[in-house]
Order: sequence, then structure tokens, then C-alpha cells
Amino acid sequence: MEAQPTTKHERECLMEIITPREQIRKFFFEKHLEFLTSVPQQRLQEMILSGCMKGHSGKMSDYGECGPAHRTTYGHFLAKGKWDDKRLEETQKRESFQTVSELSRRDGTPLFISIDDTVLPKTVPSSKAKRPTQGAGWHYSHLEGKVVYGHQVHAAIVGTGDTSLCYSLKRCCPENGTKIDMTLEILRSLPNQTGAYILMDSWYTNPSVLDVCQEKGCHLIGAMKTNRILFPEGKRTSASDLAASLDPGCFHPVTVKGRTYMVYRYEGPLNKIDHAVVLLSYPPAAMGRKCALRVFLCSDSTLSDETILEYYSHRWTIEVLFRAHKRYMGLKSFMVRAAKALDRLLLVLALAHFFFSCGLGHIVPFHIGLHLCRTAFVNS
Repeated sequence: MEAQPTTKHERECLMEIITPREQIRKFFFEKHLEFLTSVPQQRLQEMILSGCMKGHSGKMSDYGECGPAHRTTYGHFLAKGKWDDKRLEETQKRESFQTVSELSRRDGTPLFISIDDTVLPKTVPSSKAKRPTQGAGWHYSHLEGKVVYGHQVHAAIVGTGDTSLCYSLKRCCPENGTKIDMTLEILRSLPNQTGAYILMDSWYTNPSVLDVCQEKGCHLIGAMKTNRILFPEGKRTSASDLAASLDPGCFHPVTVKGRTYMVYRYEGPLNKIDHAVVLLSYPPAAMGRKCALRVFLCSDSTLSDETILEYYSHRWTIEVLFRAHKRYMGLKSFMVRAAKALDRLLLVLALAHFFFSCGLGHIVPFHIGLHLCRTAFVNS
């Protein structure tokens, strides 16, 4: 791994780790996971720690090599084991949100919840395959720009400042509804009146999501498709047509994290939305080019253009989550066939993200915690 415990804060974290096994038992107790019986607790702890002992490629044999049980034991635990995964998911969500919410109140920083999805490609099974992977199908991959065969995973990150934790990691399937249905379920699971900012890309920004955000006392900041309908001065027009009709002098420069954009602010009604702020944005070098236009919606009209774009940049944390789990925890190359086993494996990965970020005595980025725990194994 690239991350090294070189800073004073990271060295302090390493010194405070008792042993990884003792640390994770302490974590399960402090985060109210003791409702699980001893065997499920043990299996979950073994699976989480295997990620830092060896690195995980997604195979059950990785668990078998690092844990005391055979690889088939872990496969059976995921596919057929009798343990309360629903309650574990609810507890993990509650504790993750509470941890970040307390940091937000303590530091006076805004609370963000980023929602997105990713596709995990799999090999298309032969027509003669007797046991194909359950739940796989054809999904559009933003990364590859085409439809690919595999599983689609829907995720939510809760964060503030430099801290972000996995709130939800679930498989997209008919039983869970559409991606919008899953998004609405996540929003409804949040406590009321948190004042959080919900960050999402253009695939999720729609009136139904905005309505639930307002019901929960949250604000929505999302990318928006350029064909969305606006009503400047009462005239119906698309965002792209409005941008094309504006004089370049109507745009003003906005700098966010060292990058400058030319921005026009519209505030008023949209199709099926009574009132919102819409930002039309171009890179300075591509001013007026239709393909370079980016559109953002914000339900909080008190925010400045710079703040809206700065807040939206926090959505990148969910891309970091996907990358980290694919690289370090075998999310991209997992080898389980049963849909239930995959659903439970995603829950284990969400719990692992929580432990490596918050279970080592200090709150650290996930990849740093993973490396610190691996170093502690070597030292012990």
C-alpha cells in the first residue's frame, strides 16, 4: 500500500492499537454489536481482519488462509448462516451516522451524504452453466461508457470535513426497487431535521428525491441533465438552450479548490419543482461549447455559487470508497454465487470500512486504518 504511518497522528494511532484482534472485539462492544451471538461475531471479525492481514481478492480462500476456519465455513456463513443481518445493517447505519453527526456538531462543519452506484463486471455465463452467479444482469457502466454484465451496487457515504464513513452498500435488484427507490429509502432512514446536504449526480436528481429531502429537513445539491426545463421570466426552455442564449458577460468566474469556472446563476421554477437554484457552468477554455456545459441544482437558496460548487465537490468521497473497496477488499473480483451471500458480503465490507476508519482509537481515512492495522499485525 502507498499509505505509510509517517505522520505524528498515524504513529499515535499505531501506538494505541492493543492488538488488532483485541481492538476489533472492543469495537464490536463500543458500537453495540454485541447482540450477535459469539460465532457470528467471531466470523465477522475474522473476515474484517483478513483484509489487513493479507489483502483480499474476493475469494473465500482468502478468509480461510487468514482465519482459523476452512474457506467453506465462510461461504456457508454468508449464504446460509443464521444471524441477524438486518439488525446489523441498521446498527451499522445508526452508529456511522451518529459518529459523523457528532463530528459535524463539534467542529461546526456541514454534514454531507453522497449517493451513487457502481457496476461490478462479471463474466457472462455459458448457456450450459448449471450454477451461474445469482442476481447478475446487464447494467450501464459510467466508467466504461457501455452496458456490461455484472452486479450493480448502490452506496451512500456520510461525511463531514475530512471524515467519511460508509452508510449503506447494497445490491441493486428488483426486491430493492429501482435506484431511485433505494435512494428514497436511504433518505427516509435518516433522522429528521439534520440539515444535511444530499449530494448526487444527474441520474438521481429528480422531484421525488427533492420532496423527501425537504420532508427530512435536508438540502439537495445535485448535477442535472442539460435538457431539464427551466422557466426564466416565465418562458419554458431547457438549461442548454438558456446557456446558449446568454451573453458571455452574464457569466462570472467562480474558483473552487484552485479551479476556475464561468458560472451563471438561475433562481426560480423548474419543471415539477417550484423553486431552486440552478448553476450553469463552463470551463473558461470551453465557454459556449454545448458538450462542456455542466448544470447543478441546489435547494438551499442561501448558499453562494462558490459554496454550492465547493459542497458538491465532496461527492468525490463516494468514488474514493468504490476505488478503495475494489482495490483492497475484493469488491471488484468477489467470488460468491448466491445473491444472499453477496448481500451479506457487502454488509461485511461496510462494517470493515467503519472499523478501519473509526475502530483504532482515532478517526483516520479507511486506507490509512487498513495499513495501520496491517502494521500492528506485523509488530505483534
